[in-house]
Amino acid sequence: MADDLKQQTKRSIVWNALDKVGFQAVALIVGLVTARCLSPDDCGLLGALAIFTALSNILVESGFTSAMVRRENNTDAEYMAVFFFNLGLSLFVYFLLYISAPFISEYFNMPELLWLSRLLFLAIILNSVGIVQTIVLTKRLEFKVLSLSSLLSALLSGVLTIVMIYFDFGYWALAAQILMQVGFKSLFLWVLSSWKPVSSVDFRVIRELFSFSFSLILSGVLVTIVKYVYNLVIGHNFHRQDLGYYSQAFKFHQIPSNVVSGTISGVAYPVLSSLNNDEVMQLNYFRKLIRVTAFCIFPVMMGLFVSFDNLVSIVLTDKWLPIVPYFRILCVAAILFPLHTMNITLNTIKGFPKRSFSIEMVRNALVLLTLLFCLDSITNMLISFSLTYLAAYFISGFFVSRILPYSIWEQIKDILPYMAVSFLMALVMYFIPQLGLNVYLTAALQLGVGAVVYCLVLNMVGATVFDEVMEVLKKK
Repeated sequence: MADDLKQQTKRSIVWNALDKVGFQAVALIVGLVTARCLSPDDCGLLGALAIFTALSNILVESGFTSAMVRRENNTDAEYMAVFFFNLGLSLFVYFLLYISAPFISEYFNMPELLWLSRLLFLAIILNSVGIVQTIVLTKRLEFKVLSLSSLLSALLSGVLTIVMIYFDFGYWALAAQILMQVGFKSLFLWVLSSWKPVSSVDFRVIRELFSFSFSLILSGVLVTIVKYVYNLVIGHNFHRQDLGYYSQAFKFHQIPSNVVSGTISGVAYPVLSSLNNDEVMQLNYFRKLIRVTAFCIFPVMMGLFVSFDNLVSIVLTDKWLPIVPYFRILCVAAILFPLHTMNITLNTIKGFPKRSFSIEMVRNALVLLTLLFCLDSITNMLISFSLTYLAAYFISGFFVSRILPYSIWEQIKDILPYMAVSFLMALVMYFIPQLGLNVYLTAALQLGVGAVVYCLVLNMVGATVFDEVMEVLKKK
């Protein structure tokens, strides 16, 4: 059983990694093209609507994905009930947002948002159509289908978005990209998945799911509000251009963090759930996933911290350089987010979703409290945001020690080697610009030397996790 689970986990991690890395790579390329062609003002428009789309998707999903994946025996009739419930809820939410569009436009003082928002919010309905397929495939660990659906939708929508920008559709192309991406993904999920609808429907499962997922829904809503509250404040109190700078910095800091967190956590939930009756093996897997997370996130974010200004000048042009200080502050949150997410995931898996909710409540309260003292400075807002993740990581790590014999200090010792080696790598990268080379050679040398230093030092100290990750990559 252990060997089968190990091989299944490896395959799942590889496909899930392909999904996250491939999807984010396409999103990054399209994002870079759009940023070069469009202005910060255009990006500010989409940034103003981000909170409404994110909140709506959480409400429509209703926390049922986690609940259904954790549930042992799901019937086709129950899946149909979830499908119809999500679809009906998405139509209702879209109607509310449609009639709220004038108020949204007036709040931000952006007349363009009236019909742009009404178009963009259609993505909520399209997203609801694919939720059940995602649940079924995740529960069966069929990440190959999930990966192919994400990649194909990202590629198609990305190409069409670039074409629209070429024909001067401007910010409408950004809204169309989100619509096409969600729509194509739902379509591919239905085409590629082996699960198909049935005629029977059992709505009794909805009440049961709510009893488990209610706290997850509240937690998701609060996390999203806190995550995007800066969009509301900046969009209302500052210029649209400032919101564009902030939105781009926030988007770019999320890409590596989401790749690592999504790849590891997406596999961790079903695998660790299957080990709820074997605490020793569950602890071993959890510690290994923590080490792999640290192995990936520390060098990426610390390397970007040092070289981001050169990369922005090369890829986005100098008009986007104001996002560099914002991005560097957010690097702290980007490093801590995947580790914090792993701790939260374990609490949920062990049957403590209310505890996960409480931890997020504390962090969210800290964000909102500190925000009251930072309304006049975007920089101070981001510093407070990153520091709340530091506090939340220690809190979530403490509660992990309450359910597994794994203290926060043991967790820190597990990630400390990768932090130290990444710091050494960043230090070497920091001095490369002193050579006086042009920006292209400097950036290339920073990234190349940084990667070599990190891999070489880890290989010299005989890091086990490095060998395990390389073994997976070679075999798959």
